[in-house]
Amino acid sequence: MITLILLALLAGCPATDSLLYVSYLEQDLTSWSTYLNATDWEKADGEERNRILLYEYGYVPYLHSKGDTLGSRTFCRRFEAHIAEQEPLLTTAEYTAYRSAAYAYSYMLDGGLSAAFQSLRYAKKAVEADSLCPLALIVRGNVYFYAPHIAGGSKKKALRCFQAAERVMEQDSNYRYIWIYPSAQLCIAQCLDKIGKPSEAKLMCKKILRLHPSFVYVREEYFPTLLNLPVDHRGQMPRHE
Repeated sequence: MITLILLALLAGCPATDSLLYVSYLEQDLTSWSTYLNATDWEKADGEERNRILLYEYGYVPYLHSKGDTLGSRTFCRRFEAHIAEQEPLLTTAEYTAYRSAAYAYSYMLDGGLSAAFQSLRYAKKAVEADSLCPLALIVRGNVYFYAPHIAGGSKKKALRCFQAAERVMEQDSNYRYIWIYPSAQLCIAQCLDKIGKPSEAKLMCKKILRLHPSFVYVREEYFPTLLNLPVDHRGQMPRHE
């Protein structure tokens, strides 16, 4: 389906964060692909390169969740190369958070305990570098969520990381239309559900839909599931399991 967002991008309109945020909420990341493939990394300035990294960070696992292993692997390699090239312009927390994510994606695609432990190590370093960096907190939260208990995994610690990230982003209007804001809130709801607090998870879903009413996955699949209602499977966002 050709959306208005995609038509705007194809017409040469700038891929603003607000457009890509709406694309994320509506579960049509075709515009992300258009943006990432159409934007010339070599000609992009430092700010644009930082933005490219943020969307590559989200696009790699999205492709994997759709069964596009080749696409996920291709974008993962691109993501890794861009992290290395952009290191001088990233904060320590951002750089180590992205490195952690890259190792996590390597583990996701190819396995290997070395990649898993490197992801753990870099996630810890990211938060140590800046405990108020939303990206670092989100990456650390994901590591806590997915890691087995024997390796330090903890849904409760993951929840604290996501909640800390949300608090920072709520106080910074620059994050209002950045996709990691609603994503972190979804993670909070999923953590609450996993640790046996379904009532709080439902309240979080209500908050998400108040702030982001077009969030298809929450509105049509995740929240109805919590309420034991029939589910509209148009929402296909990767879930924390």
